[in-house]
Amino acid sequence: MLYFFKKHSAFLLVFVVLLFAVKVNAQDQASTQASRFFEAQFRAADATRMVAGQTLVQLWGVQTIEGMPAQFNISSRSALDNALGRGKARCELKKRTEVLVFAQCTNGADLDLGLYMLQQGYAIVNRAIVYGSAFEDPYIQAEMEAQNQRLGVWARNSSGGSTKEDDGNLTLILGAVLLLFILGVFSMLTLTIMKGFQKVTDAQNQSMDMMARERELRDKEREIFASMLDSEIKANKSKIEAYLVVYDEMLKDVKDSDKTPKFKNAGDIVQAQPALDRSVFDRNTDKLDILGDKLSSHVVHFYARVKNKPDYINLEPDMAVEEAREIVERAYNNAQRLNKISDQIIDMFTQGGHSSEEEY
Repeated sequence: MLYFFKKHSAFLLVFVVLLFAVKVNAQDQASTQASRFFEAQFRAADATRMVAGQTLVQLWGVQTIEGMPAQFNISSRSALDNALGRGKARCELKKRTEVLVFAQCTNGADLDLGLYMLQQGYAIVNRAIVYGSAFEDPYIQAEMEAQNQRLGVWARNSSGGSTKEDDGNLTLILGAVLLLFILGVFSMLTLTIMKGFQKVTDAQNQSMDMMARERELRDKEREIFASMLDSEIKANKSKIEAYLVVYDEMLKDVKDSDKTPKFKNAGDIVQAQPALDRSVFDRNTDKLDILGDKLSSHVVHFYARVKNKPDYINLEPDMAVEEAREIVERAYNNAQRLNKISDQIIDMFTQGGHSSEEEY
């Protein structure tokens, strides 16, 4: 036996060194993956930047609106402070410079802070950064919704023209001129007005009836949209639950230290997100106002996480069990978070009277 060890000692030494190098490399990879995420209690520095101690964090994908008055800047900073609340925010590191950290952050209620500031009209999309990413469409859509609803910066006079005071003075001048004109021709118009009064009344009544019918048709159309969207979200929830069942079993398998995980035999594939449908939402984003500000915001946040074609990650047989466990666990936790958001939205649909009759 002693002779065997002497003869093969060099081979055994090389084997031990290689085994130690593989273990250290796996630990380094797991550490690098975990370091991308961090949590802290922030306060707002402006509309898109937050501070925690000496660290300044720029929200990823959005940028501050330059050249705005002090009142607007204070309002935008207060909006971000209110969204942060007193809890911790969770951030995913995107980029780091000597003085600034770029990160995509959510608050304690899982609200994407960058998306929220776009929805309120206090920030604009940094299109060069979001281009080609999964968040390009939701971020641009949020900016357009704020513009359509005239929130934040979009409530200002974008032309930089006359102020309200100037408009008021102009209105007074025009009113005075109009009054003088009316007094000058009053005697000539009196008879014509009396004869045409009934015709005007009839025309107004017809116009009001047409407007009422159009409003009724729009309301029905929007109710149908709300019911279809509720059905789509319920169908997606069923898919999420089925996904959780499958990946709960896979997670148990990679966590079981008493047996070799299945992927070690022939490899496996992890579907990073459930494959969900978003066709109803994508075709009807212009009708989200029927849901109200709160529900429409939750719906936008839900679909910002939805992918028609999910990402796939290969689990190779030679992959470290710890790395595989982290991949499966992250996919499972993200699906659980998506399932929780869908539960909240379905409850809000029911409370708002938008729920479909379909069971899920």
